[in-house]
Amino acid sequence: MKVFLSILLFSFFLSCNQSNKEQTSEKTVILPAEPSKFEKREDCYSDRNVVKIVNDTKAKVLTAGKFGILDCYELGDRYQPCDLPDWAVVGAEVIVSGVAKEVHENERRAGTPFFISTISKP
Repeated sequence: MKVFLSILLFSFFLSCNQSNKEQTSEKTVILPAEPSKFEKREDCYSDRNVVKIVNDTKAKVLTAGKFGILDCYELGDRYQPCDLPDWAVVGAEVIVSGVAKEVHENERRAGTPFFISTISKP
């Protein structure tokens, strides 16, 4: 009886391990690195999976600084980028492209984590 139980548990753990490996490879998206239009290009959300790709969308800066907030009113989303350029002050209109990253479980944020690939004035 103990042998049967141990074989059953061993096969269960093996199947769980294989399904986790398959799921992580499906969620991984590799994007080509493009130079940014402003000086820094640092992805502080590199440990997160890509959820959405945003291309040339109008947004309004709600909060400026290191972890500012962008209101992409065309999409109905709020994004929290890693680093906004100095000229992007509160109330400024911008055109932004980049990737939205996942929000971890049990995490509360003012906006979706966002990595900016390009940002410019309209």
